Amino acid sequence: MLPSTRDACVATILAVLLSVALTWPLAAGLGSTGRIDSGDGRHGVWNVAWVAHALTTAPTTLFDANIFFPNKHALAFSEANLVAGVLAIPAWVVTGGNPYAAYNSVVLMAFTFAALSAYLLARTVGSTRFGAAIAALIYGYSPYMFSHLPHIQLLMTFGPALSLAMLHRFVDQPTVRRAVALGVSLTVTGLACAYYGIFIGLIVTIGVLWFAVADGRWRSWQYWALAALAAAITVACIAPVFIPYLGIQDDGFVRRLEEARPYSTTGRAFLASAVIVHRWMLPLIGEWRDVLFPGFLSIALSLIALVLALRQRARWRMVGFYLVVAVASYWIAMGPDAGLYTLLYNTLPVFSFLRAPIRIGVLITLVTGVLAALALTWLSARVRAFRPAGLALITIAVIESWVGPLQLAAAPEVPAVYERLARMPRAGVAEFPYYRGSTERFLNTDYMLMSTFHWQPILNGYSDHFPPDYYTSRPVLDQFPSQAAVDLMREKGVRWVVVHYDRYSRARAAEIRLQLGSANLGMRLVEDGPSWSLYEIIWPMPPAAPRQP
Repeated sequence: MLPSTRDACVATILAVLLSVALTWPLAAGLGSTGRIDSGDGRHGVWNVAWVAHALTTAPTTLFDANIFFPNKHALAFSEANLVAGVLAIPAWVVTGGNPYAAYNSVVLMAFTFAALSAYLLARTVGSTRFGAAIAALIYGYSPYMFSHLPHIQLLMTFGPALSLAMLHRFVDQPTVRRAVALGVSLTVTGLACAYYGIFIGLIVTIGVLWFAVADGRWRSWQYWALAALAAAITVACIAPVFIPYLGIQDDGFVRRLEEARPYSTTGRAFLASAVIVHRWMLPLIGEWRDVLFPGFLSIALSLIALVLALRQRARWRMVGFYLVVAVASYWIAMGPDAGLYTLLYNTLPVFSFLRAPIRIGVLITLVTGVLAALALTWLSARVRAFRPAGLALITIAVIESWVGPLQLAAAPEVPAVYERLARMPRAGVAEFPYYRGSTERFLNTDYMLMSTFHWQPILNGYSDHFPPDYYTSRPVLDQFPSQAAVDLMREKGVRWVVVHYDRYSRARAAEIRLQLGSANLGMRLVEDGPSWSLYEIIWPMPPAAPRQP
C-alpha cells in the first residue's frame, strides 16, 4: 500500500515543520551557525561545500579536492558525501556560496527525508497512515540522528529505509521496473553513506533470500534474474565513484580488523540517548560508544507486534524478516569479538573500508519503527476505542524525539587574509602552524573551513586517510621558518604562505616574526595583518637561452 499524492504532500509538509521545530534554532541561523565546534563538524561543512562548489563550477575536478595539495583525489581520503553535496547545491547557489547555509540545509533535509522514507516503508508493508506517522517519528527524529549532527554522512538514514521499501515492492511483484527502482535506491544509499550502502546491501540480500523462500519463488529464474539486474545496476553506478578509493588502498589505507573493536558495542549504546526524557539513564549505563536507544514507545509497540504476530502465522512473513534484520544488526554491531563481523571482514573486501560496525545499529531503530507501525495497524483493526489514544501516542513520540534547543556555534569571522587569497592567482597555499600531531592535526579543519571562502588548494588537510607525503614532509615543515621548509614548499608548487601568529605562543610568534623579517628565505611579504602575514614564495627564473652566434 503506497501513500497517495495527497498523503505524500501532507506527510512532506508535516515532516518539514517537525524538522524545523525539533532542530531549532538551526533554521533561524541557517547561514550563520552550525555544529562547527569540533574537527568533524568543520570537516563536514568543508566537505559538503566542496562538492557543491565543484559540481557547479568544474565537475571533472570533483575528486581533486583542495586539501593535501598537490595530492590528487583528496576527496577520496574520506567519505565523499556526494549526495549531501548535491542536496546542498540550491542553498549554495542561492546564498552565493555560504558553506553554513549549504550544510545546514542538508541537515534539515536529512531529518525530513528520514521521516518520509520511514513513512513510505511503513505504508509499503501495509501500515495505516497513523502507524506510518509513528514510524516516521521514531526513525526520522531518533536520538541517533541528533547525536550525529556533525557527521553529515551518518544523517543520510533515509537510504536504508528507502531501499527496504523498494525491496518490498520488488519481492511482492518482481518486474524490471521494480528491479531498477531497487538498484537505484541502493545506489543512492551507497553514494550517500558508504556504511549504510554496505550494510543495507547485506540486508537486502538477506531479504531477497528470505522472501524467495517465504513466497515460494526460490525456483523462479525470473525472480533471480531480476534480483541480479538490481545488483548489476548498483555495482555499475557505484563503480566509477569507487575507483578513487581503490587508489588510496594502494597507499596503504586499509582498516585493520583490530580498529573495529573500539567502535563496537556490548549493548550499552542501545540504552544511550540525548533526548531530555531519556537522560536519566546515562549515569546508569556508564560508558558508551554511540547513541542508539530507539525509545520506550517503539520498544513497547514492537513487543506488541511480536505478540500479535504469534497469533497469526501469516504475519511472520514480515515480522520474521525484521527480527532477522534486528538480530543480524546487533550481532554485527558487537564487532569482531562476536564473530559475524570478523566473518564478513574476511569474506567481503568492502568491509576493509569500514571501521565502526556499531553504525549498523541504526537499523534496529528502523526495525522498531516498522514493527510499531504494524502493531498500531493490527490494533486499530481490533480495538474500536483505539483512535482516541492516537493523539497521546503522537505526543509521546514527539517527546521522545525532543533534545531541547540545539547548542550551535556562531560562524567565525573570516580573516582578511582569506579575502586577499580569494583575489590572488590560483596556486598552492601553506598555512602555519602546520598541525601534525595526532592530538592537534584536527585543527587543520580551521584552515579547511576558511578555504571555502577562497578555494585555493592548500597544503594542509585533515581526513580519515593522510597521504604518505604528509608524514614525510612533517619533519621539514616543523622547522618553518627555515630554508629547507621553503625549498620543500617550492618543490610541491606552493606559492602563498599564511602565518597565523595568534595560533602560536606570544614568545614563539615574536621569534617567527623576527626570523621572517631578517632571514633571506626566498619569500616576499605580500600583506601584513594584525595577527597574520601573507608571503609569496619567489620562484627562480628559468635560465636564459644561450645566445646564437
